[in-house]
This record gives sequence, C-alpha cells and structure tokens, in this order.
Amino acid sequence: MPPSMHTVLVEAVDRADASGDPVTAQAIADSLAVPESELSGSLASLCQFELLEATDRGYRPTVTGRELLAADIRLDDAVVLEFVEE
Repeated sequence: MPPSMHTVLVEAVDRADASGDPVTAQAIADSLAVPESELSGSLASLCQFELLEATDRGYRPTVTGRELLAADIRLDDAVVLEFVEE
C-alpha cells in the first residue's frame, strides 16, 4: 500500500529542511522504503494542491504546505482550503 499523502508531505519537508535543497522522489521513496512509482500520484496531488512545488532538482515545500503541517492538520482528514487574495 502506498504511503499517505500526509506521510509523503512530512517526509518531503523533513528531507528538504535537512539538506536545504529540493528533495527528489527517489530520496523520499528510499526514506519511506517504497518504490518511487508508489509516490507519483501523491507527489502530483501535493503539487496540484500547492503544498509542494516541483523544480528541476526535485520537490520543495511551499508556504501553504508548511503552514498546514505547523497547524497540525493531517491530510488524511477532510480539509477544505480557500485561497483569498488580499
């Protein structure tokens, strides 16, 4: 069973913070002990929801992704995000 999106986000943030650089899908997969192919759907969704940003060197967390984790909101819960321009 693939890891949850929440688990993937937490791991991506932790690894990016530890290295100071974007983290690759392979690095996340290795850390979670799963094949990289099991992460593709979660990573695409996390980017679509603007919780991670894909770069040419890997993935980096967005401010929104960090705020979600700081607020202790689990992505496994029902979450509704509304973006408001000020």
